[in-house]
This record gives sequence, C-alpha cells and structure tokens, in this order.
Amino acid sequence: MKTNRDRSSKVSRSFLGGMASEHLALAREISCIYKKLLYTGGIALPLRVSKAFLKEPGIDPFWSEKRILELVGDVALSCLDSLGPVYGKLGQIALSRLDEEGQQLAQKMQLTRLYGAWPAIPFEDIEAILDTEIPDWQQEFVVEPYPLGVASMAQVHAAVDEEGREWVIKVIKPDSRRRLEETLQALEQIVTLTSPLKLTSMGSKSIRELQDLIRSLRREVQLDLEKKNLDRMQERLNAKKQQVLRLPKTYDRFCTPSVLVMERFRGSSLVDVVEGRVALTADQRKKLAKRLLQELLVQVFEIGLFHADPHAGNLMLLDDGCVGLFDWGLTGELRDIDRRHISGILKALLMSDMQRLVDVLVSIGEEHDVNLPRTEVEAELRKVANLIQEHKTAGTQASMEELLEAALRGSENLGIPVPDGLLMMAKSLLTIEGLARGIDPELSFARAAGPVLLKAARPNLKEVIGMGRRLPHLVKKIFANAS
Repeated sequence: MKTNRDRSSKVSRSFLGGMASEHLALAREISCIYKKLLYTGGIALPLRVSKAFLKEPGIDPFWSEKRILELVGDVALSCLDSLGPVYGKLGQIALSRLDEEGQQLAQKMQLTRLYGAWPAIPFEDIEAILDTEIPDWQQEFVVEPYPLGVASMAQVHAAVDEEGREWVIKVIKPDSRRRLEETLQALEQIVTLTSPLKLTSMGSKSIRELQDLIRSLRREVQLDLEKKNLDRMQERLNAKKQQVLRLPKTYDRFCTPSVLVMERFRGSSLVDVVEGRVALTADQRKKLAKRLLQELLVQVFEIGLFHADPHAGNLMLLDDGCVGLFDWGLTGELRDIDRRHISGILKALLMSDMQRLVDVLVSIGEEHDVNLPRTEVEAELRKVANLIQEHKTAGTQASMEELLEAALRGSENLGIPVPDGLLMMAKSLLTIEGLARGIDPELSFARAAGPVLLKAARPNLKEVIGMGRRLPHLVKKIFANAS
C-alpha cells in the first residue's frame, strides 16, 4: 500500500507540475526575454566592445562607424540566438522587409548572417547526435567538422560517402528545439487567454492564424516531415517539367526525425547574389529575378504545395544556372478553389480593377453562404481604391502588402471568411517579392507575376457571367478615361 501511495503521490506531483508548467509558460517566456535583453545591453555589449578594443585591433579604427555597427550586429545575433528560433524567424522576416536604406544598414551590421551564419554548436555535439540517430554513420560518411551553414534551428555539415558522392547532413540543434517548445507553449497560453475574442471575426481570424503558426513551427523541427515535403514537391515539379528550381535528393536510409541527409549542390547563396558578392550583369539579374519570381509563384498558384519560407538563405544559384531550394520544413498547401480566389484577389489589385475585386469577394462569400449585395461590397472596398489613389497622387506605388492587407481587412469587415492557409501564403508572397526585388530593384511584380496569376485565376462559368454583369461599368470607365 505504501508503494502504491508513493507511486500515486509521484504521479499526482508530476501531473500538477505539468499543469503549473503550462500555466507559467507565458510568464517564463516574458522573464526569459527580459533577462536576455538585460544581459545583452548591460553585459554582453560592453564585454564585446572591450574585447574588440583589447584583442581585435583590425584595419579600421575601433571608433569607426563600420566597427561599431559590426559589434552591435554581433551582439544582436547572439541575443536572437539565445532567445530561440521563433525570434530568429521574426528577425529574418523583418530583414526581408527593409527598404533600400535599411538593407544597407543591415549589411553594415552583417545581419544577413540571420540567413545562415548563426553561432554553431561544437562538432562533438553533432557527433553525439549522429551516434544516437544513425549509429553506423561513420562507416558510410566522412563528415567535415566545420559547418557549411548554421540556421536558427539546425546545423548543416558536408559529407562524402564511400563512392565519393557529396551530401549534406542537417541536424536539429538540441537547445533550439528546447527554446522553440518553450516559446510555442507561451504562444499556446496566449491563445487560451484570448479565446473569448473568438466571438469577433477579427479575433477569431487572429487566433486561428496564431494556431496555424504554432503548428507550422512545431513541424519544422521534424525532419522526417521535411523529407516527406521534399519528396512530394519533387514529384510535382517533375510533372511540371520546370527547368529553374531544383530540389536535393535525400538519402532515405540515413534520414530520421532529427537528421536529414541530402544531396549537396554547388553554387552561391542568393544572399551573396543580393549583396553583390556574385558578379552578374544587370541583364542576368533581371532574368534571374523574373524567372525565380515566376517559378516560386507557380508553386503557390499552380502546384498548390509551396515553400513557406523562401528567403535568400534557403536558395542557391547553382553552377549550371538553376536555383536550388532548401529547408522544406515550413510548407503551405492550398485547395484549388482557394488558389483561384487568392490569385483573383492579387490580379485585381495589381490591375487596380475594383470591380474584379468585388466579383472575387462576392464569389468567396457565396462559397461560404455569405450572400452580400454588390453595393455593400463596393462601399467597403472604396478604402482600397482610396489607398491606390493616394499613392498615385503622391507619385508612388502602393506595396503588395498594403493592398492585400486592405483587401483582406475589407473582407473581414464584410464577414467574408478568407481561405485557409492565407497567412502562410501571404508571408511567402511577401518574402518572394522582397527576394526578387533584392536581386533586381527595378523588377515590376505586376508585370512578372501577371502571366502566372492570369492562368491561376482563369474564370469558371459563374465568373464569366459576373464579368458580363460588370461590362457596362467597364465601358463607362473607358469612356471616362478617354474624355
């Protein structure tokens, strides 16, 4: 009896401890952020400055702007690394959204290291993980001790097998996995605390998107799922016979949930292309940006399975002119009807065609039994039209982010549900646009994306009838512009 009581007591304490741990997740995360920021500003930065002054004289004077910005960048990267992968992802998103002036400052701070040059874990730790996951790895591979790249969640090492074939071995970093789970538990507690907001359309959408994000990030450290995504995407790309993007083949026998062995590609990271470290002519840059943009959009709007994190660090310009696409842990998938609706929204925005946008939103509403008069939809979308007109008056062009956000806000106000997976798709689109503009700042998103969107938004019979209804309005608009 005593043994049973002891066992029962231990189980009870474990259960209560687990509940307390879940309830304290948000408080622990806030405390962690506070401590890391306090340490960074009060200790890490002064120590880094002192070390640079005493031990790293360098070519440039210590007090020069270049050295100071590099030191601040070092400390910022270290802080993000200690905070964990979620904050690293936020840093990557922020970096991809900077304007030209911001990009120049980020380059001076060397913050492009966020794309693949994070602090590495010792090779001894990598060997210990490989010993556990694939015990016979030393009989098959010779692994380079210095990493090829280090991301916020994983570390990659080059390897050669007995037949001389080149591979890369991707390993999830243990501390990153732990910090990711702690942060996601805090986000899950935020979802629980904000559950009363589900009664509002805006609150319900925000909570649903946060839950989708949590699930996606948790899947990203499951390398067996990444292998599955790679295999699925390879099959669909082969069916499309596209000749720009290439995905690495996997070595199935040595792949586990924590280790992924893939074919090694040779080439230059698109980070180096964006920053001008790879010699390309202006014409080569234009062609590369346009082809890459179109092929990545084909993933979203034709294939339906797409890379949800296509930043420059996940792409490589190969020696044969193709582009290698890596890190398939974070993917999105859209149904045919959702792809058609989303491409219709984007096409209408790019053409500044408010009547087409009204047609698409009315059609989405009807799909979900939300029947609204066109006049009500038109009234709500005047805000989008006003935004476009304001930019025209100022001699500027509204960004795709502004237009898409305004259109979706109008959809929410009308009670029209947006397609599932839209958050991930929108993030991917904005990253694609930023990447293409980084390669060629003069790229016209509308001109390059038009053919893909036109094909994806090909109307069905109901939409053709809708076009006929708005034909008189278009005729009036043409005559008004002509006069």
